[in-house]
Amino acid sequence: MEMLEQLMKTTLRGRLDNQLWRLNNLYWIENKGGGIERFRMNTAQLRLHRNLWSRNVVLKARQLGISTYVALLMLDSCLFTPNFHAGIIDKTLPDAEQKLEKLRFAWEHLDYVPPRADDSERALAYLGLLIKQHTGTTRRNECHPLTDARTRLGFVNGSDVRLGTTLRGGTLQLLHVSELAHVSVHAPWRAREIRTGAINTVSADGRIILESTHEGGRYGVNYELTSQAMQNGDRGELSPLDFRFFFFSWFDNPDYVLPGSAARREEMAEYFERLETEFGLQLTREQKNWYARMARTMGPAMRQEYPSTPDEAFSTGNESAIYGAQLTRLREAGRIGSSFDYRRDEPLYTAWDLGLSDHTAIWLLQCYGGSVYWLNHYAANQLPLEHFAEHIKHWQQRYGPIAAHFLPHDAAHRDPHGYSYVESLARCGIHAVRVVPRTPDIWRGINALRKLLERSWFHPDTLGQRLNPAGVLEPSGLTCLEMYRTAECAEGTNCRESPVHDSASHSADAARMFAEAFEHGMLSPPLRPGSSRRARMG
Repeated sequence: MEMLEQLMKTTLRGRLDNQLWRLNNLYWIENKGGGIERFRMNTAQLRLHRNLWSRNVVLKARQLGISTYVALLMLDSCLFTPNFHAGIIDKTLPDAEQKLEKLRFAWEHLDYVPPRADDSERALAYLGLLIKQHTGTTRRNECHPLTDARTRLGFVNGSDVRLGTTLRGGTLQLLHVSELAHVSVHAPWRAREIRTGAINTVSADGRIILESTHEGGRYGVNYELTSQAMQNGDRGELSPLDFRFFFFSWFDNPDYVLPGSAARREEMAEYFERLETEFGLQLTREQKNWYARMARTMGPAMRQEYPSTPDEAFSTGNESAIYGAQLTRLREAGRIGSSFDYRRDEPLYTAWDLGLSDHTAIWLLQCYGGSVYWLNHYAANQLPLEHFAEHIKHWQQRYGPIAAHFLPHDAAHRDPHGYSYVESLARCGIHAVRVVPRTPDIWRGINALRKLLERSWFHPDTLGQRLNPAGVLEPSGLTCLEMYRTAECAEGTNCRESPVHDSASHSADAARMFAEAFEHGMLSPPLRPGSSRRARMG
């Protein structure tokens, strides 16, 4: 015992002020095999710890240990900071309880002595015993610091960890929100509650860590906060209220390897070549083997669970995304965001969705060579008709004359002054307007657009965003197509799925208008496979 106390005084005492040392030396975790091992930060955990900000968004692949790191960070902060209050939010209460169990396990094993321990390990265990005696509770002969086994872990120094599914109210110094993407898709009302309630419980000098494997495509609270954090990275110095973005891919986990020479499918070889060419990655054969084998099992969910890039994680969509499958295939084929030359010898078309006090959305496109080329997109809200007419004239100056403007059936209706939308456009100098007959079933139009999307290309201009008068970036046209979704029916009901009418639906309806015009044979000349040569790729 004297030797341990001497070792404590000479070697370990001076290191307790270093949180990184404490995290890498004091705590034990249960590994994947069910055994006990001392926690040591992996590459992803260390990168997050060294760059941690007051507000943090972590987009990640599965099983990188981020939740384990945050749990131990909470425990360490509670043990060494009196009256430190932390909170855990997860998609369900049992999931949050599992994270609380990580804290309890680490606290209970502070004085654990491993088999065949040397003097330094026994000294660490003795240090852990002293910490337990100092931070544990002795009230009513309690032998551990739990005051509520389900929802709270409390210590005698006044620190505690609370858990729940929203955690509105109170004040926290550290908040961990796990799997916000899942909540955003399956319980959007609760995601909004987390955004407006729980996040506001943390002051500017506290810390928030939002970590999630993404789902839901370019829609929902998690996507909005993640994309904002990505944009913040380009703005230089962050304020304490700005979110910092972190991305951890599947290849950040050194365990994701498969030795040997397992055969890879041809599309996997093309996928790896694109990663190496576009992003400069140098993947080993063992990493490629692991990814290819896992992709066989995971199927389309592979890009969601084990993304290689943030854009890949966002493009996976969700089950309610109406055009999700078609747009995912276009991304994988490189048909989204690839520059191509528009053809001056082929007709140009626009397709509209109309709004008076609502959004108006317009697509510009061409059809030739059996393909559909989406050239540009524009949408705005609560602006007069003259504004959109001027934008059309701007397009005509850039691209050339437009052969036809396809508008929905209500464009022929007359307003209280006796003018139809068609006549009002003509007064603004926009002619060649064609009103598309009403389709009785919206799903007929949706399926028509799905067929056209299978042979579509999207120019980078369709990915551009514009600032609205409030200074907020509006989603791009392509993003609106990805966000277009059906409303989820409550379990046990027999409601009929229908598209959600929101800010994304206007641009999606404008694209559908073109598909319905095509189905009615309103294009001139009609689109025929092989009618002209393919666009030259930039």
